[in-house]
Amino acid sequence: MAQSGLMSARRRKSYSPGEVLHWPPECFRYDMREAELRERVNKMDVAGRVRHLVWGPYEVLPAGRWRATARLMFDRWSCRHRYYFEFGPVKDFVRHEFTPGREGVYEFVAEHAWMERAKTEIRIVMTESSLGGEFEFQGASVESV
Repeated sequence: MAQSGLMSARRRKSYSPGEVLHWPPECFRYDMREAELRERVNKMDVAGRVRHLVWGPYEVLPAGRWRATARLMFDRWSCRHRYYFEFGPVKDFVRHEFTPGREGVYEFVAEHAWMERAKTEIRIVMTESSLGGEFEFQGASVESV
């Protein structure tokens, strides 16, 4: 079901301002450490070295200004670490560094503009080593602004 929506998005050349694209967790790629032990691939233990936790979906979006909103869950251990939230074309993205500080579900928003059609992605990067904690990526939406 998600694939058919993504295929139609790839063929489109323009979007109306305010139009929202929904990118569910299934559209993204994940760090696969101990993936066989997870109840869901998008919910993971962050113990270990610095690394990308989530990246994708590499959808081609036209030139313009775009706003991405991602929904992330951090437990009481994972919320203590620093992360990057990155959005935009693969070679021209905006980066926001953050430390949640408290457990809970967060929405992170970033805006970025680019001048030509480009494969676009969202990345969540853990920027320091961790002894443990649970993180969950709950999907994202992207809006033409």
